[in-house]
Amino acid sequence: MPYRLDITQGEWPAEEFRKGVEGILAESMVLTLATAGPERGPHANLAFFAYDEDLVLYFVSERSTRHSLHLAEEARAAATVFLPPPVFGEQLRGVQLTGSACEAWGRQAEAALAAYQGRYPSFAQDPDVREQFLAGAGAAALYRLQVEELTAVDEPHFGRRNYLRATVLR
Repeated sequence: MPYRLDITQGEWPAEEFRKGVEGILAESMVLTLATAGPERGPHANLAFFAYDEDLVLYFVSERSTRHSLHLAEEARAAATVFLPPPVFGEQLRGVQLTGSACEAWGRQAEAALAAYQGRYPSFAQDPDVREQFLAGAGAAALYRLQVEELTAVDEPHFGRRNYLRATVLR
């Protein structure tokens, strides 16, 4: 069964809230990922992403990047996905996500690859490249962010400055 949202702040039907969050994710291809580590301090980066029906976000990154090194040290991350507003400060649409993040292995790597190829069909079409991702053998890896909490603003649907917060239940 897919995830459910337990709304902790704000009032809106959970299914409508879910549709709003998924609409924002569907309309954007890039997230901002925030990580931190004791050796390297805070860091933010941009990444193309895909997601699945269980609200797990997937991205690809080189293992040598600062954010990948952070995730190897501490498997916690935050991300934002937003859509550019038509006018400054109006019709805001975006979602802030927090959860656990790590390199995807085994079945998780298969799920990550399926979601990523579903969104970006040309990704890893070469059988050798595909196998490298599934085996975790290349310089780049598939990563997953399992969303645990989120805050969304979708002014066209939920009203002006109506920030909705929820815990993700699986």
